[in-house]
Amino acid sequence: MLRSMFVQQLEETVSHIQELGERTLIQLDEAIQSFEHRDTTKVEAIIANDKKINKRELELNEQVFDIIARQQPVAGDLRKLIVVMKISGDLERVADLAVDMAKVSRRLSDVDEATLTELTTLAKDARAMVAKALIAYKEKDVIAAQQLAKEDDLIDEQFGKFIKRLFRQDVNEQNVEGTTQLAFIARYVERIADYATNLSEWIIYEANGHHFDLN
Repeated sequence: MLRSMFVQQLEETVSHIQELGERTLIQLDEAIQSFEHRDTTKVEAIIANDKKINKRELELNEQVFDIIARQQPVAGDLRKLIVVMKISGDLERVADLAVDMAKVSRRLSDVDEATLTELTTLAKDARAMVAKALIAYKEKDVIAAQQLAKEDDLIDEQFGKFIKRLFRQDVNEQNVEGTTQLAFIARYVERIADYATNLSEWIIYEANGHHFDLN
């Protein structure tokens, strides 16, 4: 009976991770749209939703602590609970970066449309990495998790090229603000990809008990 109760509680935490992940993906979608279309009407809602995500992460951690205290799991079961906390923390940070991107959209004025389109594509690629990591976690797919490291390398490369091209442009007093804000967004995007890779690392850790640095 105790084992059955523990399994049920563990399944609940995994389900809550998926819920937290879905909320985070929605935040990313809204943030990307806010800077892609310079739509500042979404910003306040994104900030408000981030507070809910922060609260949900804390609740999830408290739930895990309660399970550990009551059930005293060992070995693989304990690893699963640790991974729940680690993944929830990384998702919360991704949601924070979505807020940062949304806030920057308020300061975008005259920007090159081709450059903005390139950055939007990069942001959507990073968002896709987070989504793939959540699927890999749900399906316990270690191979899929490992593949995300290659995607992170590609985004790192694209990020570097984007920044170089961005500051090779004719930056003057009229567009320096827009250029700077695009660079901020690009950095946030690169960090989101890093966190997606972190999620992959925790998936692998849960499977074999070893932590590998994929970044």
